[in-house]
Amino acid sequence: MSSVLDMFRTRTKEGELKKSVLKVSDPKKDALTRFKHLRIVLDNYSKLEAKDFFEANYSHIYFIFNDNFSNVEADLKQRANRAHREDLDAILFVFEKILTLLPELIHKRWMFHSIGRILKKLLHPGNGLKIRKDGIRLFLLWYQILNENASEECHEIFLQLVPGLGKGIHQEVLYGKSQSGAESKESCSGIIISGDITPILPGSGEKLPDNITKHYFDALIYYMVSEVIKVEWKNKRMRETCFVFLFDNFKSSYLMWLLPTFDKAGDIYNPRLDLPESRQVSELESHDMPGNVSDCRYSFIKWLAHFVFISKQHDKAIENQVPETVGSEEDITETDQPMAAAAENMPGSNASTLSTGSHHSELDSMTSSLCYEEWVDENDIVRSVLLTSRENINIIHESFRQAFLFSLNQSKSIKTVISVYKDWFQHADQKPIFMQEPSDIGLGHAPDHHSSLSDILEEDSSDESAPQTKDLSKSLPSLDSINNSRIRNASYLGAIGDLADGGRLNDVRAGIQKVLQVFIVNSANVFLLQTDDESAMSEQVDLCKKVINIYRYLVMNINMEQKTWEKMLQVLLCITTGVLGDVPIFNRKPTDLQKRLATPIFQTIIVTWIRANLCVFVSGQLWDQFLGVLSSLSGWPELIRQWANTMDTLTRVLAKQVYGLDLTDLPLQRLTEQKEKRRRGKSQEIPRNKSNDKSFSRSWSKNEPPNDKAFTSNAVPFERGKYKSDGAGGSKSRPDLNKQRSLSGEPSPSHSRQPSNASDSALYIRSNSDGNLADPKDLVERLKGVTSEEMREKHDSTVIPACTVSISSTSENIDSPAPEDLEVAKLSMRDLQSDPDVDSISFEHSEQDTSYRCTDSRSPSPTSIHSRSPSPISELTVHPQQKDCPTPDRDSLHIEMAATTTDGGIETKECINDMRSVLAGGSVQGWLPDNAVVLWKRMLGILGDVNQIMDPENHVMVYEELSKILDTLHKIRNNLGVTEDNTFSPPPPDFIPPTTIFTPWEFECLSLPDDYKRGKLLAYQLLCQTVVKRHDVPLSTELLSQFYMCLHTGIGTRDQEIINVLVKHCGPRFFSTPLQSSTLLLKNFIQAVEIVLSSSDLRQTPRSEALSLIGSLMCFPNHYQDLQVLNVGELSVESLSSNTLKECIISQLLNSAKKESAETARCIALSSIGVYLYEELCHQTLHSKLHEAVIVLLGNLRCKHKVAAKTATAILSMLCDHTDQLLNYHAALPKHIIEVVTATVSVLIPLTGIEVSQEERKLIVAMLFCVVEWCMKMPISLLLETTDTDRSCVFKVFQVLDVAVKGHSTESLSQARQLLAGMIQDSDFAHLRELHSPVGDYKSDRKSGESDSIQCAAKLLINHMVNHMCHFPMGSGASRLSSSIQEHHDMEELEVNDLKQEIFYSSNIQFFVQNKRTLVSFIELPALVDLPGGGVTAGLTTARTVCRVLLRDLTGKYAWESSMLYAPPWCQEGSSVKNAKALLDLSSGSELEPLLSHDEHDAPLTDTERPSSMMPLYNLSLPHQDNLNDMLRYIGHTSPECHLIPGEPLNLEAGTPEGFSTESEEAIKGMVIHQKVNELQYYSKHKMDQGMLAKPQVPCEGEETTPPFQMCRMMLDQLGLLAWEQRCHFDLLRKSDKLLRELKNLDNQKCRETHKIAVIYVAEGQEDKNSILSNCGASKAFEDFVAGLGWEVDLETHQGFLGGLQQNRTTGNTAPYYATSLTECIFHVSTRMPSGTDDAMHIKMRHLGNDEIHIIWSEHTRDYRRGIIPTEFGDVLIIIYPLPSGLYRIEINKKAEVPYFGPLFDGAILDRKVLPGLVRATAINASRVKRSLLPFYHSFYEERAKNFETVIQQHVDFTMFEDFAANVFAPVLPQNATIMDQSQDLSFTASMTSVDQSQSSAVDQVSPAMPRQSRAGSSDTGIFERTAKRLSLTRRKASKTSQHQTPPESPEARSKKS
Repeated sequence: MSSVLDMFRTRTKEGELKKSVLKVSDPKKDALTRFKHLRIVLDNYSKLEAKDFFEANYSHIYFIFNDNFSNVEADLKQRANRAHREDLDAILFVFEKILTLLPELIHKRWMFHSIGRILKKLLHPGNGLKIRKDGIRLFLLWYQILNENASEECHEIFLQLVPGLGKGIHQEVLYGKSQSGAESKESCSGIIISGDITPILPGSGEKLPDNITKHYFDALIYYMVSEVIKVEWKNKRMRETCFVFLFDNFKSSYLMWLLPTFDKAGDIYNPRLDLPESRQVSELESHDMPGNVSDCRYSFIKWLAHFVFISKQHDKAIENQVPETVGSEEDITETDQPMAAAAENMPGSNASTLSTGSHHSELDSMTSSLCYEEWVDENDIVRSVLLTSRENINIIHESFRQAFLFSLNQSKSIKTVISVYKDWFQHADQKPIFMQEPSDIGLGHAPDHHSSLSDILEEDSSDESAPQTKDLSKSLPSLDSINNSRIRNASYLGAIGDLADGGRLNDVRAGIQKVLQVFIVNSANVFLLQTDDESAMSEQVDLCKKVINIYRYLVMNINMEQKTWEKMLQVLLCITTGVLGDVPIFNRKPTDLQKRLATPIFQTIIVTWIRANLCVFVSGQLWDQFLGVLSSLSGWPELIRQWANTMDTLTRVLAKQVYGLDLTDLPLQRLTEQKEKRRRGKSQEIPRNKSNDKSFSRSWSKNEPPNDKAFTSNAVPFERGKYKSDGAGGSKSRPDLNKQRSLSGEPSPSHSRQPSNASDSALYIRSNSDGNLADPKDLVERLKGVTSEEMREKHDSTVIPACTVSISSTSENIDSPAPEDLEVAKLSMRDLQSDPDVDSISFEHSEQDTSYRCTDSRSPSPTSIHSRSPSPISELTVHPQQKDCPTPDRDSLHIEMAATTTDGGIETKECINDMRSVLAGGSVQGWLPDNAVVLWKRMLGILGDVNQIMDPENHVMVYEELSKILDTLHKIRNNLGVTEDNTFSPPPPDFIPPTTIFTPWEFECLSLPDDYKRGKLLAYQLLCQTVVKRHDVPLSTELLSQFYMCLHTGIGTRDQEIINVLVKHCGPRFFSTPLQSSTLLLKNFIQAVEIVLSSSDLRQTPRSEALSLIGSLMCFPNHYQDLQVLNVGELSVESLSSNTLKECIISQLLNSAKKESAETARCIALSSIGVYLYEELCHQTLHSKLHEAVIVLLGNLRCKHKVAAKTATAILSMLCDHTDQLLNYHAALPKHIIEVVTATVSVLIPLTGIEVSQEERKLIVAMLFCVVEWCMKMPISLLLETTDTDRSCVFKVFQVLDVAVKGHSTESLSQARQLLAGMIQDSDFAHLRELHSPVGDYKSDRKSGESDSIQCAAKLLINHMVNHMCHFPMGSGASRLSSSIQEHHDMEELEVNDLKQEIFYSSNIQFFVQNKRTLVSFIELPALVDLPGGGVTAGLTTARTVCRVLLRDLTGKYAWESSMLYAPPWCQEGSSVKNAKALLDLSSGSELEPLLSHDEHDAPLTDTERPSSMMPLYNLSLPHQDNLNDMLRYIGHTSPECHLIPGEPLNLEAGTPEGFSTESEEAIKGMVIHQKVNELQYYSKHKMDQGMLAKPQVPCEGEETTPPFQMCRMMLDQLGLLAWEQRCHFDLLRKSDKLLRELKNLDNQKCRETHKIAVIYVAEGQEDKNSILSNCGASKAFEDFVAGLGWEVDLETHQGFLGGLQQNRTTGNTAPYYATSLTECIFHVSTRMPSGTDDAMHIKMRHLGNDEIHIIWSEHTRDYRRGIIPTEFGDVLIIIYPLPSGLYRIEINKKAEVPYFGPLFDGAILDRKVLPGLVRATAINASRVKRSLLPFYHSFYEERAKNFETVIQQHVDFTMFEDFAANVFAPVLPQNATIMDQSQDLSFTASMTSVDQSQSSAVDQVSPAMPRQSRAGSSDTGIFERTAKRLSLTRRKASKTSQHQTPPESPEARSKKS
């Protein structure tokens, strides 16, 4: 440091320095001058130069000092000003230099008396604080230099340095306040305060510390250390000798004064480990007196801790209690403010100095003697002294022991000691020498205590600890920073290493185990201190939690020997008993200490016990003590909670170790479709259980929620089973574990422990977050680098720990009230068949606490005997007769494991021991199946007999945990034997969970008093959950007998709560589970159901379960005859007849269906009644209450619960299949059903304009369909039957359908209500709608523009009844409801097989729409006259063509054919012509009348001009046409360039020739007249010739109709469709591609409700997709069931609904099919579809998986589970289980969003006769309900109506009448037809053409326009030509007067308008 300060000094010139040196030794100079020159020399000389100078001039220097000191002393006594004080400081500086630079001289007692006198003056109590402290410092310098040459007086002075501490008459004066010199002189005498010794600088008026003793004691212990390094000995070893001298004197005096009870016999090397006893605070009050001394104890403990603290966070770490936590996570967050304040001036630390007081001046701060170089060396010296002597090491531990015995007033001392121990334990790589093992190799190095490669040394200072230490060191104030010094971070290990050569280290090495034992025992004193002070108790809680944290760390991280474990367990038992021994019962409340420590203590002791059993063998005596302690403390709810958490964890460990299941990742969870989706959605999936973060707790917190109280698992990312181990099994390699089987029955892979954790072979694995993954190859190489000899040597020298953990904990977290309840102990385990496993017990906090972790390398699992038993621990099973605690004796818990090879041979005993855990007498540590079983069993019974727990609340908590464990065991069983990839069904497991292990407790609990009522209810629940399920092994008769007795007794008590539990948890499964003689309790459960349903409490009573239970008995009376049952209330058996049983069941159901207010329960009652009715009708038993049951269903149509009303409607619809039986039973009942349903739905229909909700609309529509279904089944005679006062049933139905279309009026609604009121008596029912309540509301969920489903359904049903009543099924069967004929059929000229554009070019087809709801297609086809019999007109004279009409409406498509009849059969064709010719022959001689008279004139021919664009052809020319003229005009039109004169046509008449005179014209006229005269003469001459006479008339021959649409046109006209009144109702359809698509869509739509349902057969042993789908055959019962679902249809010829099945036999040949007039249903039966190839399997899976409803027939021993057939659909599973009794259990498994549907319910039991029909009806109802939930779903009629509306809006052609008539006359003109327009109004025609084209483009027509071709050219078309001309002229005339495009109004409309 001096060399550094030299840089800032003003250097004196060399010459001047020499002068100053000479002047110092010049006696002629005065003392002051010499002193100044001495300061110059000291300021310019280095230490070595100064020492040489002092040794050469020591006499002069001392003279100068003494003379100047005397002068300054005299000046100070006269007047003490600032200058004099500075002079004193300068003098003392020189004095310090004399002492430090001349130690060899002073050691020889040079100037002994003078120096002693000066020091006495400085130490005088009359001086101020600074002078006295400088005196102490200088005295200690002098005293340590004197060493053994010190006089007795010096020793006495040393003992009196601290006033108030020590013995002697002078302590009072030393401790008193400063007095004046005279007074002190008179009143004081002694060594320091002698008569001639006076104070130098009295401290008058200065403020003294509150505790002056502590102030000077702090200075003493600080200067004892700081002054050692200042003395410049030639022999540096003298520094250590000096401190040894000081410390020996200190511990011989001051130590005994500080710690009066200090035990010098305390020996860490042979410690006394007696368990501590309880102490009272009052007993320790004397130890705190006097108070000034007790404060010094903290200073000493803190001073001592400073030198043994490993981490470089010296005082700040102690002040704030911030330990070096593993994983760099703080576990203590509070700040001890008083302690921090006191530590600011703590001597011996880096944070305080004596020079920081208020009396220091600037000069003092710059030139003080406290400035020294490399102060850290003094710490090395002190540590070397403290840690190289057994005596000093024992002093350290005894001092710490004394600190644990302090009262709570000294809590800071206890905290300091706790921090020191925590620092020792957490820094395993830097542990003190006394914690090292005597056989450790290497000095100052601690071996690695991590046992396996899975452990990561996050405590390693090279990674995390060192950086934190550096940062904290920079932030903390240090001694050297205050004094402008620098700090050097040097470890004390080097100093220790220097001393280690002497071989003394082995003498001081005690080993960590002894230190652990001492700490464990001593720290327990903190818990056993009893106080009533609240503040002191709060401090005690904080201390206790800090100790608990260290206990936990030791348990999880430190390798402890068996003795240490036993001591830990004994101490924890002592602590638990001492703190929590007083159980809080009745009105006695626990203390604050107990409340805050109960959870941590119970948690720690339980986890420690488990951890100990995994590492060492724990004696039975300790287990007995543990059992005794915890069973006696069962009144603590905290114990129950911790026990529950532990049992949850151990159950998970049991699942992992014994059954090979990870409860956080079960096979069933992995097989769900949702999980698969999440996996596929991850772009980069992190492998499970392979993350190994450097901070294990941090990496775990990423995967687990902080509040999770469950133990969880983790693993390391490489296999360790490949390597050999020299751990617990020595250096021998593991046996071949591939030849073994684990307790779960599966092969266990090889696992091995890791090599020893010696420092040179420790393997560290970086976490994934660091990016440095351990390479397995590198691990192999590193393992190879460790020789077997080294491994064996390390194994012999140290015990390889089985489990090591990275852990951190905080007392603050435990202290917090909320987090301490959330802190849980976690045991983590890994699968035997996966990567290396990690078994951990962790204490985890909710927010900032770091969890305790324990990692353990897995050992091989023992082999298992391949036998099927209820439990893998049969010898541990609690027998039913056992009434005491179910925990077996400790002797029975040692499981003898027998290992067998695959060949069946017994392996060597050594191998067997190698595979056994330490708990079972083996050598393998960590989790194994054997210790997992034993610990689970022991911890289960650790509370003793749980029925002996006094507190009912705790008793309930125990049974709640038992219920949770049972659920977990059931979950384990359900996941055993489950396929991993859903491709094969594994064999049954070898072991199953012991689910009946709790039954002795449960049976015993039922006899407890009513104070334990809640526990008893849980016991009943557990018994029901245990027994009422499928069992792999049949239950014993004794257990069943006791269970039946409990049920019989519990129901007999008529206690509502007990009955509620029994009914809820037995339910319908009690009678469907194959329990022996379960029908004995029929009467008991019937009474229980009655009690439940009679209760007024709707929330607490299991009403649904009760009705399900009694409803499941509905088939029992017809299946069984007489049953033997127990009498209620007594133990006697009676015979119960089937009639009596049926009467009891149906009476209860009818009453519940009328009065039940719970919606679901009422639905179940209605469903049960439906089963009853179906049962009676199928079996023809026709019970007397059948009529009442029907009335109940009718009455529930008005139920307020819409689901119940829908259920009743569905059941009534189902019953219509048995109309014939109902008519035989009660002829009027079917008609009454129709009338009541009609009346009810009439009431529900709202008034016109009022909307109703969507659910209400669905209900109304369902009722309308129900009515029509009944009408279709009823005989028409009954429907048409009328009376004098009542109309027919059909009339009422049509009336309500009409109302549904139009809506109610107020009057009609009132009439409907009155009608319904007379049909159903409201008094018999509850929760019905009020008849006079308003119907509907004004809020509607129907979107704008959406058609009303009620109106649409009513229109459909009206048409359906008209079309299909008495006409279903038609001749083609029930599969066809509509015609399959299309427009292109029977048209040979159209070579198409579907509706295509070609039909638009056909002249015999036209499309119309009538009334905007019916599409009509007229097709004219040739008559089939050549067929035998003449077709439909056999023998009749008909036209050669027929008219086919295709009608498409809401109900479907219909085809009609009409033919015109000419004559009866006896009137042959051509007979009229023959008759006429015969008559003509009779008059052949008569004179014929001339054809024309002489005065007749020929009618002028109309000249028809060719268009100029037409070339005149000869074959097309008429006689009067001028071809030459037309040719010229054509040439000029097509070739204008040929014009002779531009613009003049070529065919213009020539002008009059020149010279053409009048004479010439007259001559021509004459010639014309002459020609006329000649012609007349010829006529007169020959007018009577035969050629000029008229021929006789005969009848015309039969002429075939030439126009292709003539018959259709005639039919249209004759049907009145062309009348003027029909113009607004009958229109054309615009032909386009869109129209074709709409027509195809309509034809493809089903006109009935369609359903496709999967039927899957599951044979025994099948539990995977492949085996189930591979079934090509099934049992006879299944085939009978499928035959009852519907009739078989041939898919290749089937015309009905196929449900996606193909007609090419790729999906099978046949399928069951069922149809009514309104419903179609196809069943996809898995056994009907081929499955021989992968493609076939894929097709089968696609069809079955896409069905929303699955009917599962399961003959497997386990329940079918959702997900075996992986699909997004399958919303409803109807599972059928055949029972041994011949009945069938029904399970309804539906998704949560699917509401209730009937008629079957979950748990129903049916016989084979009613099974198919009820299952079919249930499946159809389920399909309806599921579809109604789909967004934007429309029923078939709504979809069809929507399509009709689209056609009407987009494809109707609103034309003028002329256009309409023209299209009717000829849909398409022939190719050679043309229409000539003689009108000159060509512009109008052109404009109309453009309008037509624009309209055509507006509607976006994609088909080409249909040109009207000319029909001229042939003589056969003359009539057609004239007709076309007339129509064309008419249209043009009409166009001139009216240009609108809308149809004209009819005369009636005009009259109304006028």
